[in-house]
Order: sequence, then C-alpha cells, then structure tokens
Amino acid sequence: MTGPSLSNLVRELEELVRLEAYGITASLEGSRLIVTALKEGALNTYLYTEEELIRLNREPISLIAEPPWDASRVIVGRDVAKGREQHALYYVPLDSPGDERELAPGLGPGRVLSLVDQGERVYVTRVFDDGIWVVEATPGSSWRRVGPLPGMGWLADAHRGWGAVQVFTPEGRIRLMLMDLAAGVLSDVAAPGGSVMAVRFSPQGELVYALEKTDGVELRRAAPGEGDLGLLGLPGKDLDEYRPMGVNYMRFDERGRLIVVAKREGASQVFLDGWRVPGPRGVYSNAHPYGDGELVASYSSLRAPPQVVVLGGEGHRVLLSSRLPPALEEALGEPEFHRVESADARRVPVIVLPSRRARRQGPAVVLVHGGPFSEDDDSWSVFAAALALLGFHVVMPNYRGSTGYGEEWRNLILGDVCGMELEDIVSAARWARSTGLAAYTVVMGYSYGGFATMCALTRKPEEFAAGVAGASVVDWEEMYELSDPAFRSFIDLLFAGDRSKWRERSPINYVDNLSRPLCIIHPQNDTRTPLKPLLRFMDRALEKGKTFEAYIAPDMGHAVNTVEDIEKILLPAALFLARIRERLGA
Repeated sequence: MTGPSLSNLVRELEELVRLEAYGITASLEGSRLIVTALKEGALNTYLYTEEELIRLNREPISLIAEPPWDASRVIVGRDVAKGREQHALYYVPLDSPGDERELAPGLGPGRVLSLVDQGERVYVTRVFDDGIWVVEATPGSSWRRVGPLPGMGWLADAHRGWGAVQVFTPEGRIRLMLMDLAAGVLSDVAAPGGSVMAVRFSPQGELVYALEKTDGVELRRAAPGEGDLGLLGLPGKDLDEYRPMGVNYMRFDERGRLIVVAKREGASQVFLDGWRVPGPRGVYSNAHPYGDGELVASYSSLRAPPQVVVLGGEGHRVLLSSRLPPALEEALGEPEFHRVESADARRVPVIVLPSRRARRQGPAVVLVHGGPFSEDDDSWSVFAAALALLGFHVVMPNYRGSTGYGEEWRNLILGDVCGMELEDIVSAARWARSTGLAAYTVVMGYSYGGFATMCALTRKPEEFAAGVAGASVVDWEEMYELSDPAFRSFIDLLFAGDRSKWRERSPINYVDNLSRPLCIIHPQNDTRTPLKPLLRFMDRALEKGKTFEAYIAPDMGHAVNTVEDIEKILLPAALFLARIRERLGA
C-alpha cells in the first residue's frame, strides 16, 4: 500500500478538514436541542427542532455554556483578539437568532476558564491581572466579582446560592470547594484522598462528585454545611461492574436521575441511574434526556467524526453526522489498545490507529497529545485521520501525566517534566519498531505534545527519523514571564514548585543535539505558548547550522476553532511528512 501522490494530497486533506463535526450542548423543553458544530467553516451553535438547524450566533464562537432545561437564550463567547483568547461574552434569545447581546456591559474581554448558566444568573471563571476570579453576571444588566480562587481552578456548577469549585492543589490533586456566591467565601469539602474529576448539584441541592483514585473512580455525595456524606448508591449496578477509571460528564435529568459518561481503556459508555445505555463503541463526551425516555449524546470514534446520536429503545440512531469520504474510510484501520513497558517497567497505555495505506513495517508517527492532563482515546482526531491518509500508522501513547488511568499515573509527571514521560514516548516508538508495525518512527505533537516533540528531538534524537512540533514550549523561564496568572499557576503546578528545573527541562538549551529534520508550526498570536521564545530557539538553531523548516500561522491563537485554523496547522505538517516518507520509503 502507498500514500497518495502529492497532487492528490491537498485535495484529500481539504475533504478531511471540511468534514462537519456535531456535538450536543443541551436538551430543552419540547425536545429542542442546542447543537454546537464545526459547520460553515467555523464553530457555531444551532437550535435543532423538527429536523431543522437554525444558527443562533451571528459570528463564529469559541465558547458556549450549557443552558438550563427551560432556557430561552444561550450564552456564547468569542475570541475578539485574533486568537489571543480574549473572550467577549454574549447571550442570544432563542426566538431571535443572530441577535447577539452583550452579556455583562462593562466587563470587557478576558480569558474565560468556565461558564455556568443558571438562567437568571451566569457565573464566569475569568482571569484578571490579579488572579482568577468567579464573576456573577445578570444577562444584559450588571456584573460583579464574587471571589478569587486560590490558584488554578474553575467554578464547575452552581445551585441556590452555592458554587462547586475545583482547584488544583500543589500536590496535583483536584480539590473540591464550595463557594458562597453571595459572600464569595470558599470552604473545603473534606473529601477522602483523591481528585474530583466531575461534580454536579442534584435538583435537591446535594453535591454528587466523581472522585478519581489510583485504581478507579467512585461516586460520592456532599452537601453545603455537612461536607462529604459517603458513597452514592444508584439503583443500577452496571456502572459499578464497569469499574470506570474516569468520568467524562455527569448531569441530572428532569426526573432526578443521574446520567454518567464513564470511561476506561480509551473508550466510554453512558449510564442512567447506574444502568448501562447501549451504544456504539467509541467515546461519548456528554449525554442528555431526549424525547420519551431516550438520551441524546455527543459521540465519535477514531473512524467516526463527531456526531449526535440517540440512545435507548431498540438501539441507537444517528441524528446529525457527516459521511466520511471513501478514500478516508478506506485508509482507516481498526483501532487497537496496547500496554507498552516503559524504561522503569511501568505499563504505558497506547492507542494505535493503523493505516491501510501503509504496509506492515511501514512508516509510523508517534502522535503525542497535549495537556499534559489529557488523553488519547478512541475518539475522532483530525490529525490522526490525516496521518493515516498520508500512509502512516499512528501510535498514541498515554504517557504519565495523562488522564483516564488513575490519579497516581496523572501525577507522576509533576516535577519531572521532559523526564520519564519522554521515556514513555520513546518506549512507544521502540515498541512500534520491535513489533514490526513500524520501519521507522516520526514524533509529532501540538501544545504540550509540541513541547514533548522538541524534548524528543533534542534529548533522544536517535529514536526518531523526524519531528513536527506545533505550538511548542521551548523555554519555561521566558514562558513564565509572558504568562497570565492562570498559566503561571499551571507552570508552578507542573514543576511542583521547583523552578530550578525550568532551565534544565527547556529544549532551547539543547539545540546542539538537534540532528533530525524538524518542522516547526506555531500560531502567531498564541498566548498559552507564546511565539517569542520559539523565535530565539530558531535563531540559536541558525547559529548552530541546524536544518529546520518553520511556518508561523498568521492571525491565529493556540485554540483551533475554524477550518482555516486546522488547515494552517495540518497542511504544512502533511507536506513535510510526505517528503519524509518519499525520502525514507517504506
């Protein structure tokens, strides 16, 4: 099998990136749905009713709040600073599509970490110069600062004057706190050891939260003024038997039943009051009540683009989806789950997407996810699909620091950035070669994955034939100086407060080791991983006589929200990789 000719490459990639992607945001009274979709070339939100999609926002959005069941309008956010993540917030009446109105006059744009819509009030977790604050807004009227958060955190839910807040501790745990939304005062919920991965208020005002531990997740109850109340009991036992390692989403329906999307080993399932709701294998990001006893969910897999499906009754049916072009459908193999031994004998979870355009022992890309508190799983990835189209097997390691495999695995990265997680990535590459899957391996990633790619090519260059680094960090010291309070807190968390390691773990100090072809792709207006340090990296590489190519994506920030954004990242990478494959063969 061979990859496409260069003359066909751009055409096939254009078809891929222009696939429409659908997700459900909320279900409303009368079986109406709020749908968010990468459609019309950008991220937009729609009212879906009687098989009709009505676009609500006027200009493309980057944020949307989940509205309550009886909502008459939706809250959306838009980056108004060419990718610098300065979000302006608006509300749009459902009966007046396109009529965007300023949510909080006088608040002004800023980095928004969460939006919680409670109908009469909207709560915004927002970054100011003096830290991260919860803001209360009355749509179209007024706003006020409620209270500051102690470090990197966000308001996750609100009910009857109380807010559920999740905050990272210096040890890497995610702590559950309650905020009095009138006074702005925070208090601890004395949860047992573990990290709170999802939290919701019940209709009665009780807190239900998913507590991540080393060996799995348990659901617990808490209440304002009472603290933790112990394990949550559900009528169905399917969820307990599933033994989840993570929770993607939780919410209560209008009858008080708990909907949970739980995950393990790269896939997820939907549960209603503890009973499993059957559906296709893949990943569900949320689920909502719909119609007469059914659920509607956001679903995708590595072989199925994001779509809206209805679960329940006699099985499932697709409500909104895109059809894969035949060439792409033929290129995608069946996803595989493996565990690969790392340098210290720990087992690294690895997802593999084989390419039917590559022979066994063909070219492979080790695709490194960002975060690092994120996960590669059996969900749609336009980058993985593009690599399969190019004729590369795709190897996706869930290195230490990844979510979905317990609290201990996630926290092993803290204080050891560009350390053992790099060994995990290298071990995945060696495994691919030793099993006969790959003749050679290329490393590629975006954001933290771009940083990991830079680490790999400057610390372990012998392991990879080439690398593609997107939106990468190259100098932690300079990045800290250029960051806002939210990302400064994140960097302190990642290094466990040990700033002495910033210089040692920065790729800019290892340019001498660069010996493999490198493609650098970076957004011009990125405020999470700023461009300025990367320009110094390239200047140093030039001084050392290193060979690389670079593409600066104009008028784009870190987040990828439009088809044009995807093209700016993907096309230079694809052309670079096509040349690598042509040179190395296999």
